[in-house]
This record gives sequence, structure tokens and C-alpha cells, in this order.
Amino acid sequence: MLDKSLPKRTVRAHPSDKPWITPRIKHEIKARQKAFKSGDITRYKLLCDKVTSLVSNAKKNYYQLKAEVTRETNPAKWYKTIFELAAANDSNSQPPADDAADLAERLQQSFTKPWQNANPTEIPDGGEIEHLLKHDTSPPLPSIGQIKATLKHLNPRKATGSDEIHPWLLKRYHEELAPVIHNIICSSISQAKYPTLYKHALVTPVTKIYPPNDMDNDFRQISVLPQLAKVLESIQLK
Repeated sequence: MLDKSLPKRTVRAHPSDKPWITPRIKHEIKARQKAFKSGDITRYKLLCDKVTSLVSNAKKNYYQLKAEVTRETNPAKWYKTIFELAAANDSNSQPPADDAADLAERLQQSFTKPWQNANPTEIPDGGEIEHLLKHDTSPPLPSIGQIKATLKHLNPRKATGSDEIHPWLLKRYHEELAPVIHNIICSSISQAKYPTLYKHALVTPVTKIYPPNDMDNDFRQISVLPQLAKVLESIQLK
């Protein structure tokens, strides 16, 4: 339903582009390369001068808009911008693709290290659980109104989890989606089963210092759970 109502749109991204590169500069660079390949040296030299001038002006404008105001308030950010404008070598470039899997494994070991020596969870006896289920009342279930209120107060700017369901979508269409989500949450609570997908988090390592030197101390993790997992958690805590 989501794919039909809001189909994905493919957007071409260029992560290696500098922030001051504009579509016009790209257009002139493409024209310059075309002139070079065709052997039109006069036009090629003319476009070389034009691209150089455009890049110089773009850097100047970028500095005035983004960096100049941070010279006194945030020297670290100002230095980083000057570092980029000067085209200095970045010692913290992305690792080769062959090393990406090994790096991900090392980061996972680092992030899970605090729990390696934790005591394992004790699994209660099956007979004890059955006894509790027979004598205890059914768990309280939320109403559709509670689900609507929770969805309505979601922050639409929050990140999206592995289910790719955006919070702004849940917030905007809370009236229409509340009955479906109510069914999911009530089934989860009644059956005492947590949806497997809601356990999957998108983990992004963020450096504490630049450049990082110690895998165990210079990174922190940012985990993003699916929005419906957060909704389920907030309902259960009420």
C-alpha cells in the first residue's frame, strides 16, 4: 500500500561533490570536457578560465555564508571549512570496499563490549508461566484513540528506521492508519510476542574526535529503530 501510494523516487547523489559545487559549474565542466574531446582548443581554454572563475566565486560565497560567522564562535568548524576550501588531503577518508565488512565487524564488537560480561537472562520455568497466565487477568489493551493521539504527536523530522515508514507519514495519516496499527499492537500485547522487524536498528558510528585513533573510545553509536517500534514502546509504558 505504501509503495503504491507513495512510490520511491530515484535521486542521483554525488557524495564526492564539494558543497560549493553548483549545477552551473557542473554544466560548464561538462562543456569543457566536451570541447577537449572534440579538439576545439580555443573553446576549451575559454571554458577552463570560465570554470576556474566560477569555482573561485563559489568558494568565496560559500565561505561568506557558511564559514565566516563561525571564525569566532566555532573555530573548529571554521578550520574544517578552510581545510576543505584549500583542498587539503583528508586523512579520514572512507576505507576501501574490501575493508568495509571487517570495519563493520570491529565496530560491532566495540559497541557490544559493555555487555559481553553481563549475566545471561534467566528464563523462567514453563510451568510457572502457565500458572501465571491462568490466574492473571488479560493485559490492558490500548484504544484506537490512544493510538491516534500517539501517532499525531510524532516528530515528523525524526529519522526513519529499517521499515522505511517515515514518521511524517504516520503523523499526517494518523486517522487512516490508526486502526491498522491498533491491530498490530493489540496482537503483539495479547500474544506476548514482539515483532521481529521492530528489533532491527540502523546503527551509525559517529566519531567523537577527528580523526579517530582508537576503535573502542573514539566512536559512539546512533541507533535508529522503526517508528512503529517506538509507538509500541510508548503505548506499553503508559
